[in-house]
Amino acid sequence: MLMYEAMDRAEGVTLITEERDGRVVGFITGGTSMEPIYKRMLRSPVRLGLALAPALVRPAKVRRIIEILRYSGDADLPDGVPEAELLSLAVAPEARGSGVADALYRKLVEDFQSRGVNAFRIIVGDGLAPAHRFYQRMGATVAGEVQVHEGERSKVYVHRMNAPL
Repeated sequence: MLMYEAMDRAEGVTLITEERDGRVVGFITGGTSMEPIYKRMLRSPVRLGLALAPALVRPAKVRRIIEILRYSGDADLPDGVPEAELLSLAVAPEARGSGVADALYRKLVEDFQSRGVNAFRIIVGDGLAPAHRFYQRMGATVAGEVQVHEGERSKVYVHRMNAPL
């Protein structure tokens, strides 16, 4: 929860929700850098510590946190990949297949365009076939691969603003 609060309040980051019948049925986040999100989270050290405490007693969780932080520095990304990134997209199970993801994606594209961003990246784990189909349908193209977590490959997509939606 702390991370999404930070995303909502951080400079250069957008959090967009889709509501139906007064309920949030999906959200998307995108930003030009993770740095303002991490800085925002560090403003609440007690909450951050409490949020991380359960993970810190499990070595595998600690390793995954370190891997995410390392990835956030763009360490292994293919050359020429934009800094702006679609950070997360989620749709409630009962709303899947109803156009929520499409609407959220289009709104993020519009937001990036309004801020002068001409392309953004999307990192998708190899095992997420529906997500790969969705991003390709929305006009993103594969720019390479990255390994965010050890032993798990991910595709790096790039959506250029001139791509058809």
